[in-house]
Amino acid sequence: MSDKLFGDFIVPLDAAPHPTNPQRQLGGPDLLPTAGLIVDSFQDSSASLMSVWQVPLRASRRLAAHHDDQWSAELISRDPRADDHVVAAAKRSIDLLNRVRVDLVTEIDTWVDRVLRDPGTGPLHTETIGSVVDRLAIAWVRCQHLTDHERGDPSDTPAGSAARQFRELARAYDDLVQDVREGHRRIPRWRALKNYGERR
Repeated sequence: MSDKLFGDFIVPLDAAPHPTNPQRQLGGPDLLPTAGLIVDSFQDSSASLMSVWQVPLRASRRLAAHHDDQWSAELISRDPRADDHVVAAAKRSIDLLNRVRVDLVTEIDTWVDRVLRDPGTGPLHTETIGSVVDRLAIAWVRCQHLTDHERGDPSDTPAGSAARQFRELARAYDDLVQDVREGHRRIPRWRALKNYGERR
């Protein structure tokens, strides 16, 4: 179990233990990184240097950074005191961030397609690994921001709810990874179609 500190309280993660030697996992049963490794990558750039999972962990870290930037931009866009030009600039920034976010999710999913050469015959999961990692990054950023503004017992507060959602999503991700490894579920091979503007 890995414990993550948010504000003044600890959120336990029931993620699978980190492998002692990630190089040995390449081609083995643990092709996908655990929730614990992904969350580590959100806050520590060195986590993404591990060669086996360098691509998804680096993309995960960038996703967390983008969602943090988007949180700030959305605060500006909803500020009733903000000048119209400032709000418009924030909205354009959000579109750009969403465009990069889609690219990062696709980068993770392309990597997953490559390492999971045999999709298996289990029931089809509802979303891709990249989409789950994206939601995990959103939940982590929300947890960070809400706990920064609250003190004391967070159990009945928005921060407490955010921590619970984050914890549940991390567990669900690890359950999905285990099911994929055991052939109980397979990952869809599709890409996001929403367009946030032309890429330059």
